[in-house]
Amino acid sequence: MNPVELEHVSVSRRDGKRDLSPLRDVSLTVAEGASLGLVGPNGSGKSTLLKVLAGLVRPTSGRALVGGIDTRLDSTAVRRRVGYVPEQFGVYPRLSILQYLDFFARAHGVSQWERRNTVETMLRVVDLFDQRGDEAAALSRGSRRRLALAQALLHNPPIMLLDDPLSGLDGRGRLELVEVLKEVRGMGITLLIATHLLVDLTQLCDSVAVLRAGQLASVTPLTVALGREGRGRQRLRLELVGQPGAAVGALREQPGVLDVTSADDGLSFVYEGDPDGLANVLEQLVESGAKVTQFGRGVEHMDELAAALAEDREPVGSRQ
Repeated sequence: MNPVELEHVSVSRRDGKRDLSPLRDVSLTVAEGASLGLVGPNGSGKSTLLKVLAGLVRPTSGRALVGGIDTRLDSTAVRRRVGYVPEQFGVYPRLSILQYLDFFARAHGVSQWERRNTVETMLRVVDLFDQRGDEAAALSRGSRRRLALAQALLHNPPIMLLDDPLSGLDGRGRLELVEVLKEVRGMGITLLIATHLLVDLTQLCDSVAVLRAGQLASVTPLTVALGREGRGRQRLRLELVGQPGAAVGALREQPGVLDVTSADDGLSFVYEGDPDGLANVLEQLVESGAKVTQFGRGVEHMDELAAALAEDREPVGSRQ
Protein backbone atom coordinates (compact mmCIF):
# COMPACT_ATOMS: atom_id res chain seq x y z
CA MET A 1 0.00 0.00 0.00
CA ASN A 2 1.37 3.39 -1.00
CA PRO A 3 1.16 6.18 1.60
CA VAL A 4 -0.35 8.66 -0.87
CA GLU A 5 -2.78 7.93 -3.69
CA LEU A 6 -4.99 10.34 -5.61
CA GLU A 7 -7.57 8.86 -7.95
CA HIS A 8 -9.13 11.30 -10.44
CA VAL A 9 -9.34 14.03 -7.79
CA SER A 10 -11.10 17.25 -8.73
CA VAL A 11 -11.84 20.26 -6.53
CA SER A 12 -14.32 22.92 -7.59
CA ARG A 13 -15.67 25.97 -5.79
CA ARG A 14 -17.52 29.17 -6.52
CA ASP A 15 -15.85 32.54 -5.94
CA GLY A 16 -18.49 35.22 -6.36
CA LYS A 17 -19.76 34.78 -9.90
CA ARG A 18 -16.84 32.60 -10.99
CA ASP A 19 -16.56 28.83 -10.94
CA LEU A 20 -13.03 27.78 -10.02
CA SER A 21 -11.39 24.38 -10.44
CA PRO A 22 -8.06 24.39 -8.56
CA LEU A 23 -7.67 20.66 -9.24
CA ARG A 24 -8.96 18.78 -12.28
CA ASP A 25 -8.85 14.98 -12.56
CA VAL A 26 -5.51 14.50 -10.80
CA SER A 27 -4.24 10.95 -10.34
CA LEU A 28 -0.95 10.48 -8.50
CA THR A 29 0.81 7.80 -6.45
CA VAL A 30 3.71 8.45 -4.07
CA ALA A 31 5.71 5.49 -2.78
CA GLU A 32 6.76 5.05 0.82
CA GLY A 33 9.88 7.06 1.68
CA ALA A 34 9.80 8.97 -1.61
CA SER A 35 10.33 12.71 -1.84
CA LEU A 36 8.19 14.43 -4.47
CA GLY A 37 8.43 18.06 -5.50
CA LEU A 38 5.28 19.81 -6.71
CA VAL A 39 6.05 22.64 -9.11
CA GLY A 40 3.85 24.94 -11.13
CA PRO A 41 2.92 28.62 -11.46
CA ASN A 42 0.63 30.43 -9.03
CA GLY A 43 -2.86 28.99 -9.25
CA SER A 44 -1.70 25.66 -10.63
CA GLY A 45 -3.19 23.69 -7.70
CA LYS A 46 -0.12 22.85 -5.59
CA SER A 47 -1.48 24.19 -2.30
CA THR A 48 -4.93 22.74 -2.91
CA LEU A 49 -3.44 19.30 -3.53
CA LEU A 50 -1.58 19.45 -0.21
CA LYS A 51 -4.72 20.60 1.61
CA VAL A 52 -6.67 17.69 0.14
CA LEU A 53 -4.05 15.27 1.49
CA ALA A 54 -4.07 17.04 4.86
CA GLY A 55 -7.83 16.57 5.14
CA LEU A 56 -8.50 20.31 4.99
CA VAL A 57 -10.22 20.36 1.57
CA ARG A 58 -12.72 17.75 0.40
CA PRO A 59 -12.48 16.56 -3.19
CA THR A 60 -15.51 17.40 -5.30
CA SER A 61 -14.99 14.12 -7.13
CA GLY A 62 -12.50 11.26 -7.03
CA ARG A 63 -10.79 10.21 -3.84
CA ALA A 64 -7.55 10.85 -1.97
CA LEU A 65 -6.08 8.06 0.15
CA VAL A 66 -3.52 8.66 2.90
CA GLY A 67 -2.18 5.44 4.35
CA GLY A 68 -5.15 3.71 2.73
CA ILE A 69 -7.67 6.02 4.47
CA ASP A 70 -10.09 8.07 2.36
CA THR A 71 -9.67 11.71 3.40
CA ARG A 72 -13.42 12.30 2.99
CA LEU A 73 -14.37 9.53 5.41
CA ASP A 74 -11.98 9.97 8.34
CA SER A 75 -10.06 13.25 8.29
CA THR A 76 -9.06 12.82 11.94
CA ALA A 77 -7.25 9.56 11.21
CA VAL A 78 -5.63 11.18 8.17
CA ARG A 79 -4.26 14.05 10.28
CA ARG A 80 -2.64 11.56 12.64
CA ARG A 81 -0.59 10.31 9.69
CA VAL A 82 0.28 13.69 8.21
CA GLY A 83 2.47 16.59 9.25
CA TYR A 84 1.38 19.73 7.38
CA VAL A 85 3.30 23.00 7.18
CA PRO A 86 1.33 25.70 5.32
CA GLU A 87 2.95 28.57 3.46
CA GLN A 88 1.63 31.08 6.00
CA PHE A 89 1.50 30.37 9.73
CA GLY A 90 1.64 32.26 12.99
CA VAL A 91 2.85 31.75 16.54
CA TYR A 92 1.28 32.64 19.85
CA PRO A 93 2.74 35.73 21.55
CA ARG A 94 4.43 35.40 24.94
CA LEU A 95 4.96 31.66 24.56
CA SER A 96 8.52 30.43 24.54
CA ILE A 97 9.62 27.98 21.87
CA LEU A 98 9.49 25.18 24.44
CA GLN A 99 6.00 26.17 25.62
CA TYR A 100 4.77 26.44 22.03
CA LEU A 101 5.84 22.91 21.17
CA ASP A 102 4.61 21.53 24.49
CA PHE A 103 1.18 23.04 23.77
CA PHE A 104 0.97 21.37 20.36
CA ALA A 105 2.30 18.08 21.70
CA ARG A 106 -0.63 18.08 24.13
CA ALA A 107 -3.01 18.94 21.28
CA HIS A 108 -1.63 16.00 19.28
CA GLY A 109 -2.30 13.69 22.20
CA VAL A 110 1.34 12.97 23.06
CA SER A 111 1.30 11.44 26.53
CA GLN A 112 2.81 13.31 29.46
CA TRP A 113 5.67 10.86 29.93
CA GLU A 114 6.62 11.10 26.22
CA ARG A 115 6.11 14.82 25.81
CA ARG A 116 9.34 16.19 27.23
CA ASN A 117 11.53 13.78 25.29
CA THR A 118 9.55 14.32 22.07
CA VAL A 119 9.72 18.12 22.30
CA GLU A 120 13.44 18.13 23.09
CA THR A 121 14.15 15.70 20.24
CA MET A 122 12.31 17.90 17.74
CA LEU A 123 14.12 20.99 19.02
CA ARG A 124 17.42 19.26 18.30
CA VAL A 125 16.27 18.08 14.87
CA VAL A 126 15.48 21.67 13.81
CA ASP A 127 18.48 23.14 15.69
CA LEU A 128 16.45 25.28 18.10
CA PHE A 129 17.32 23.51 21.35
CA ASP A 130 19.67 26.24 22.57
CA GLN A 131 16.96 28.85 21.91
CA ARG A 132 14.15 26.92 23.60
CA GLY A 133 13.58 29.61 26.23
CA ASP A 134 13.27 32.43 23.67
CA GLU A 135 9.89 33.90 22.78
CA ALA A 136 8.56 32.16 19.67
CA ALA A 137 7.10 35.39 18.24
CA ALA A 138 10.55 37.01 18.23
CA LEU A 139 12.13 34.41 15.96
CA SER A 140 13.45 35.24 12.52
CA ARG A 141 11.49 34.07 9.48
CA GLY A 142 13.82 31.12 8.93
CA SER A 143 13.71 30.06 12.58
CA ARG A 144 9.92 30.29 12.57
CA ARG A 145 9.80 27.93 9.62
CA ARG A 146 12.02 25.48 11.50
CA LEU A 147 9.70 25.80 14.50
CA ALA A 148 6.69 25.08 12.28
CA LEU A 149 8.47 22.01 10.96
CA ALA A 150 9.17 20.81 14.52
CA GLN A 151 5.51 21.32 15.41
CA ALA A 152 4.42 19.24 12.40
CA LEU A 153 6.78 16.41 13.41
CA LEU A 154 5.65 16.14 17.06
CA HIS A 155 3.23 13.25 16.49
CA ASN A 156 5.78 11.30 14.42
CA PRO A 157 3.85 11.34 11.12
CA PRO A 158 4.98 9.06 8.29
CA ILE A 159 4.04 11.75 5.72
CA MET A 160 5.07 15.42 5.59
CA LEU A 161 3.35 18.04 3.41
CA LEU A 162 5.32 21.26 2.99
CA ASP A 163 3.90 24.28 1.15
CA ASP A 164 6.69 26.48 -0.21
CA PRO A 165 8.86 26.00 2.92
CA LEU A 166 11.83 28.02 1.62
CA SER A 167 10.01 31.06 0.24
CA GLY A 168 11.17 34.44 1.46
CA LEU A 169 14.26 33.12 3.25
CA ASP A 170 17.68 34.68 2.86
CA GLY A 171 20.71 32.61 1.86
CA ARG A 172 21.64 31.51 5.37
CA GLY A 173 18.06 30.76 6.39
CA ARG A 174 17.53 28.74 3.23
CA LEU A 175 20.69 26.69 3.75
CA GLU A 176 19.83 25.98 7.37
CA LEU A 177 16.30 24.81 6.52
CA VAL A 178 17.53 22.68 3.61
CA GLU A 179 19.87 20.89 6.03
CA VAL A 180 16.97 20.26 8.42
CA LEU A 181 14.78 18.94 5.61
CA LYS A 182 17.57 16.63 4.47
CA GLU A 183 17.68 15.23 7.99
CA VAL A 184 13.89 14.76 7.95
CA ARG A 185 14.15 12.96 4.63
CA GLY A 186 16.81 10.70 6.15
CA MET A 187 14.25 9.63 8.76
CA GLY A 188 12.35 7.73 6.06
CA ILE A 189 9.40 10.12 6.02
CA THR A 190 7.49 10.46 2.75
CA LEU A 191 7.80 14.11 1.62
CA LEU A 192 5.66 16.24 -0.69
CA ILE A 193 7.14 19.70 -1.17
CA ALA A 194 5.38 22.44 -3.15
CA THR A 195 7.57 25.23 -4.47
CA HIS A 196 8.05 27.74 -7.26
CA LEU A 197 11.75 27.16 -7.78
CA LEU A 198 13.45 24.02 -9.02
CA VAL A 199 16.58 24.95 -7.06
CA ASP A 200 14.63 24.32 -3.84
CA LEU A 201 14.21 20.66 -4.81
CA THR A 202 17.66 19.70 -6.04
CA GLN A 203 18.88 18.43 -2.66
CA LEU A 204 15.54 17.21 -1.33
CA CYS A 205 13.49 15.40 -3.97
CA ASP A 206 13.86 12.41 -6.23
CA SER A 207 10.96 13.28 -8.56
CA VAL A 208 9.09 16.35 -9.79
CA ALA A 209 5.34 16.56 -10.45
CA VAL A 210 4.39 19.47 -12.69
CA LEU A 211 0.95 21.05 -12.22
CA ARG A 212 -0.56 23.48 -14.70
CA ALA A 213 -4.04 25.01 -14.43
CA GLY A 214 -5.10 22.37 -11.91
CA GLN A 215 -4.00 19.40 -13.99
CA LEU A 216 -1.06 17.06 -13.53
CA ALA A 217 1.14 17.58 -16.60
CA SER A 218 3.88 15.07 -15.78
CA VAL A 219 5.88 13.25 -13.11
CA THR A 220 9.58 13.16 -13.92
CA PRO A 221 12.69 11.89 -12.08
CA LEU A 222 14.66 14.89 -10.90
CA THR A 223 17.82 13.71 -12.65
CA VAL A 224 15.99 13.86 -15.96
CA ALA A 225 14.38 17.22 -15.18
CA LEU A 226 17.76 18.73 -14.36
CA GLY A 227 19.40 17.18 -17.38
CA ARG A 228 22.10 15.35 -15.45
CA GLU A 229 22.13 12.60 -18.05
CA GLY A 230 24.03 13.58 -21.17
CA ARG A 231 25.11 17.16 -20.71
CA GLY A 232 25.53 17.99 -24.38
CA ARG A 233 23.52 21.16 -23.77
CA GLN A 234 23.27 22.86 -20.44
CA ARG A 235 22.59 26.18 -18.79
CA LEU A 236 25.44 27.63 -16.76
CA ARG A 237 25.82 30.55 -14.43
CA LEU A 238 28.78 32.67 -13.46
CA GLU A 239 29.16 35.30 -10.77
CA LEU A 240 31.46 38.26 -11.21
CA VAL A 241 33.16 41.10 -9.40
CA GLY A 242 32.69 44.39 -11.21
CA GLN A 243 30.91 45.19 -14.46
CA PRO A 244 29.91 42.24 -16.70
CA GLY A 245 30.69 43.93 -20.02
CA ALA A 246 33.96 42.14 -20.71
CA ALA A 247 32.48 38.78 -19.77
CA VAL A 248 29.42 39.30 -21.99
CA GLY A 249 31.61 40.13 -24.97
CA ALA A 250 33.93 37.18 -24.38
CA LEU A 251 31.04 34.75 -23.98
CA ARG A 252 29.29 35.81 -27.15
CA GLU A 253 32.46 35.16 -29.15
CA GLN A 254 32.82 31.56 -27.92
CA PRO A 255 31.69 28.57 -30.03
CA GLY A 256 28.71 26.79 -28.51
CA VAL A 257 27.62 29.69 -26.28
CA LEU A 258 23.96 30.74 -26.65
CA ASP A 259 21.46 32.98 -24.89
CA VAL A 260 23.73 35.14 -22.70
CA THR A 261 21.51 36.94 -20.17
CA SER A 262 21.89 38.89 -16.94
CA ALA A 263 21.04 36.96 -13.78
CA ASP A 264 21.10 38.87 -10.49
CA ASP A 265 24.78 39.44 -9.67
CA GLY A 266 26.11 37.44 -12.61
CA LEU A 267 25.36 36.02 -16.03
CA SER A 268 23.48 33.00 -17.31
CA PHE A 269 24.13 31.29 -20.63
CA VAL A 270 23.49 28.07 -22.51
CA TYR A 271 26.49 26.00 -23.61
CA GLU A 272 26.31 23.29 -26.25
CA GLY A 273 29.47 21.22 -26.60
CA ASP A 274 31.95 18.97 -24.83
CA PRO A 275 33.79 19.51 -21.52
CA ASP A 276 37.03 20.58 -23.25
CA GLY A 277 35.16 23.34 -25.05
CA LEU A 278 33.58 24.48 -21.81
CA ALA A 279 37.00 24.64 -20.14
CA ASN A 280 38.11 26.86 -23.01
CA VAL A 281 35.15 29.18 -22.39
CA LEU A 282 36.30 29.68 -18.80
CA GLU A 283 39.88 30.27 -19.96
CA GLN A 284 38.75 32.93 -22.42
CA LEU A 285 36.65 34.62 -19.75
CA VAL A 286 39.67 34.96 -17.49
CA GLU A 287 41.86 36.24 -20.34
CA SER A 288 39.23 38.88 -21.16
CA GLY A 289 39.79 40.40 -17.70
CA ALA A 290 36.51 39.21 -16.21
CA LYS A 291 36.81 38.60 -12.46
CA VAL A 292 34.94 35.31 -12.11
CA THR A 293 34.09 34.27 -8.56
CA GLN A 294 31.82 31.33 -9.39
CA PHE A 295 31.33 29.28 -12.53
CA GLY A 296 29.08 26.26 -12.74
CA ARG A 297 25.80 24.72 -13.64
CA GLY A 298 22.75 26.95 -13.29
CA VAL A 299 19.25 25.81 -12.42
CA GLU A 300 16.35 26.87 -14.61
CA HIS A 301 13.48 28.78 -13.07
CA MET A 302 10.54 26.51 -12.36
CA ASP A 303 8.33 28.16 -15.00
CA GLU A 304 10.81 27.20 -17.73
CA LEU A 305 10.97 23.61 -16.50
CA ALA A 306 7.21 23.32 -16.03
CA ALA A 307 6.52 24.69 -19.48
CA ALA A 308 9.04 22.34 -21.07
CA LEU A 309 7.74 19.23 -19.33
CA ALA A 310 4.07 20.12 -19.73
CA GLU A 311 4.59 20.67 -23.46
CA ASP A 312 6.44 17.33 -23.71
CA ARG A 313 9.70 18.91 -24.80
CA GLU A 314 13.13 18.74 -23.17
CA PRO A 315 14.17 21.57 -20.85
CA VAL A 316 17.52 23.23 -21.39
CA GLY A 317 20.22 20.84 -20.19
CA SER A 318 18.46 17.59 -21.02
CA ARG A 319 19.84 14.83 -23.22
CA GLN A 320 20.21 15.69 -26.87
